[in-house]
Amino acid sequence: MPVQLTIALRVVGTSLFALAVLGGILAAYVTGYQFIHTEKHYLSFGLYGAILGLHLLIQSLFAFLEHRRMRRAGQALKLPSPRRGSVALCIAAYQEDPDYLRKCLRSAQRISFPDLKVVMVVDGNRQEDAYMLDIFHEVLGGTEQAGFFVWRSNYHEAGEGETEASLREGMDRVRDVVRASTFSCIMQKWGGKREVMYTAFKALGDSVDYIQVCDSDTVLDPACTIEMLRVLEEDPQVGGVGGDVQPPEKGMAVEDDQVQAAQVRATEASVHQHHVSREQ
Repeated sequence: MPVQLTIALRVVGTSLFALAVLGGILAAYVTGYQFIHTEKHYLSFGLYGAILGLHLLIQSLFAFLEHRRMRRAGQALKLPSPRRGSVALCIAAYQEDPDYLRKCLRSAQRISFPDLKVVMVVDGNRQEDAYMLDIFHEVLGGTEQAGFFVWRSNYHEAGEGETEASLREGMDRVRDVVRASTFSCIMQKWGGKREVMYTAFKALGDSVDYIQVCDSDTVLDPACTIEMLRVLEEDPQVGGVGGDVQPPEKGMAVEDDQVQAAQVRATEASVHQHHVSREQ
């Protein structure tokens, strides 16, 4: 039997069954026919209850049959085990409130994903920005896994006193710190959020499979990375995944930036503020 005909028959049959049940319930309710009842109707069983009970029984039967069919189909279809790629969490920071930044870094530390790399790029390298590096050391520093670099420039604008040789040396230093450290902090010349994201993406290059990004005022759920990665790896047509962003009173996130994850393969990328796509 053709698939379209089978679907049409199921739709018609389901609709007729629903109409029959609805009509029976209405008729039973109007007539109020009782099969069994005691004095003053403390205990009674009528047509209305019988139809509802039969309806529940049929629904349970069909649910059981559908569940068994789905289990058999799942057992017959042998899917390969999903590959778990490497992930880097990139945090964009700019003159952040100290309490928010601490909460963000502590939540990143609690993310339940093995070998997660955390890269915080600070948009500003002045003395008044140094407190963010101090907070990084306070929360994520103090181990051999942590690294940092204060850069006079960024990838698109040289800082004061930079030569071509020192600029190239700085770029190499940024890349080495980011790739060699589990937790890294780069302070660079102010250039805006896109410049911050460009630095993180450029330094990571193809060293990781996925990049997750957030602002420095975001509190991340411990399961966010593994849940978003699961969606990406189960469906090759999905190029980016956004998190469920909630206001501070709900305890999940601060401000309005969305957590995103996307696969990054290229070392050169045009970074947009709210979107990162999977490279095909």
